[in-house]
Amino acid sequence: ANNANWSKWSPCSIRCGRAADGIQFRYTLPSEEGEDAQQSSCDDDNTKTPPLQTRTCPGGSIPRDCDDNNNDDCIAEFGETWNVETVASGFDSPRDVDFHPTPGLHLGTYAEGRTFHPSEEGDEAWVVNGGNHSISIVASLGTPYQTTLSRRDRGYYHYMMNGTALSFNKVKNSGRSPSRDSFNYWAICNDNTNTYVDTKEPNYFMGPTLYDSNPQNRNTVNRLGEECRDDEPCYFLHADMLHEAPACTGIVHDPEVATAYGTVYWAFDTTGNRQTGQLVRFDFQQPHGPGSMDHSIAAVRRYVEIELERGPPGVHSGMVVHPTRRELYVAVPGANRILVVDADSG
Repeated sequence: ANNANWSKWSPCSIRCGRAADGIQFRYTLPSEEGEDAQQSSCDDDNTKTPPLQTRTCPGGSIPRDCDDNNNDDCIAEFGETWNVETVASGFDSPRDVDFHPTPGLHLGTYAEGRTFHPSEEGDEAWVVNGGNHSISIVASLGTPYQTTLSRRDRGYYHYMMNGTALSFNKVKNSGRSPSRDSFNYWAICNDNTNTYVDTKEPNYFMGPTLYDSNPQNRNTVNRLGEECRDDEPCYFLHADMLHEAPACTGIVHDPEVATAYGTVYWAFDTTGNRQTGQLVRFDFQQPHGPGSMDHSIAAVRRYVEIELERGPPGVHSGMVVHPTRRELYVAVPGANRILVVDADSG
């Protein structure tokens, strides 16, 4: 561990007052050769250096009382200055948001009788509405053409029930075969034990649902399940689904490039052992595509040693994979902590 390249220690979480000890942290930095220091540095017992270290700092020994008018007592939350601005509203219990890697791909220039302007600058935000089991697509975000369209699965009561998180595959140049590449696909995580809108007993046959955001190839249908025309309401048609993570509150796409299709997602499954949730790795492997129900081709790994505590109902569990360090960061709301996992440790 002594050979690791560490960042500087963070400021103490306690800056004034007579509270208990605070916490400082530091993290490993890439080596000069461009490799992850965690991968190249080991302790004497040949174990990997942890990616994050913490230590206590003497908050209780600081004699000065806290003063709201003294800037030295505070640590800026978003930097020295920040602005909070409402750019869109009207959502129904929003749980998560992600940005489409190819704005305009899904809606085009005309959909459901409405005109869109994907050629204009502006991101496209997809918001999960847990309250009405839908996705709100905020197109041309921040431009004069900004507008919102909501859409859901025709069978939302199973495929998009109480959605809590979503994540896009944003790996554009993966080197995969175009016929297999799942760039622009997305998955949604459902916090439900498959009760069909509370009309049936829970059977726990629930998990993440995979979609292709390209509107071609019957990835969207009308209310009759037929090809959707540009002038009528459209519904998502799922590309695959796995059923090993009911009551899921967090999901993130893994940007790895080793698998054939790029459909690996990590999920925060709060079911676990009915007391503590667990981390689950889903690889849809070969999506069955729209109109099929063959869910037999997949690989699911459950990491029972990683215990996760959920927060209150409706609380999202944020997850992100570092693009180069191969570290999975998991927000654990029930324990008020951030967990770091080596994504390739097995």
